[in-house]
Amino acid sequence: MSSDAHPDDGFERTDSAAGPLLARLSRPLSPTRTRIAVVADPHVTPTASGTWKAYHRTETRLRTAVAAADDAEADLTVFLGDLTRDGRPEEFACADEVLGEFDGEWVAVPGNHDVPKAWDDYETPPVSEFADRYAAETLPFRVRAGDVDVFGLDSASGDGELDESHEGLIPDAHLEWLDESLADAETPVVALHHNLFHPREHTGPFADGDFYQLRNAEALLELLSERGVPLVLSGHIHWPATARKRGVREVIAPATCSYPQAMLLVDVGPSGTDVRMVPLSGPNGRAEAYELARDGNAHGRSIAAHAADGALSESNVPFADERERARSGENDAEPTPANRRTRPDYDDVPEGIRWR
Repeated sequence: MSSDAHPDDGFERTDSAAGPLLARLSRPLSPTRTRIAVVADPHVTPTASGTWKAYHRTETRLRTAVAAADDAEADLTVFLGDLTRDGRPEEFACADEVLGEFDGEWVAVPGNHDVPKAWDDYETPPVSEFADRYAAETLPFRVRAGDVDVFGLDSASGDGELDESHEGLIPDAHLEWLDESLADAETPVVALHHNLFHPREHTGPFADGDFYQLRNAEALLELLSERGVPLVLSGHIHWPATARKRGVREVIAPATCSYPQAMLLVDVGPSGTDVRMVPLSGPNGRAEAYELARDGNAHGRSIAAHAADGALSESNVPFADERERARSGENDAEPTPANRRTRPDYDDVPEGIRWR
């Protein structure tokens, strides 16, 4: 399929309508509405094409995300890493051109594809340069969005300890900074690239072959739980999901580049927080992304299998509704997420991709 598709042919998003409500949370709370747009895993490249990440669409999808965040009048847009395909200078230059179109405030944390690796045969910018260009000049960082404090963590570089791995790590010094910084934060939200919880804890069966965990997830969870942080935002696995442990809710954003080619709007207000998915492509674009995932590697096939099972259908979303549970008198137990797959096979069910 051509990457020069006309906007009216169903490949590109042509309206500003949001997609399904993914979560209705009791916390965080804010006296006035604060809207945070969340964009994950653009994997921008000006040269590559194909694969389950639909590389030939990446620049367009990121440009659409920028426009959608501006249209939504977000107080802040947070990029959850993997801005680039593999950290090449020309990929950052492409991302910079698109991000230059932003009218609103934005900030980014690095992903495992944005930081130098030992096997690179090119000069990936150091993480200090990433911080200067994208992360409020420092990593980790704290920025204010309306009545919400957003804390951005570097899980990708591990302070130099991850140059031979795509795994994640929050350095001890960063954990100490976070612990101290959370002391006076009334409405904190933490953002990082790697997932706090393993996919098996929120989506069920998922390909592990190229999934790289946060090495010290337990230490981070303990800190967040003790400090009463209600919400963590992450990306990395390219699929929307949520789970909660010890009072800490993780919401994973879908990928911009691959199916379902979407971003999130997180609305924090007096009654709680709503998380809604926003499509970044038209129906033909989603169909193409689904087909590429279905015919891709194990990770892509996992995504296609979730889609074919109707994981984003009306019967499965929202994934979490804490306020409805409270109204119905249910206790505050942490149930098995509704969006978990249980079937291990990869069925080809075209209707499964029609999540809107």
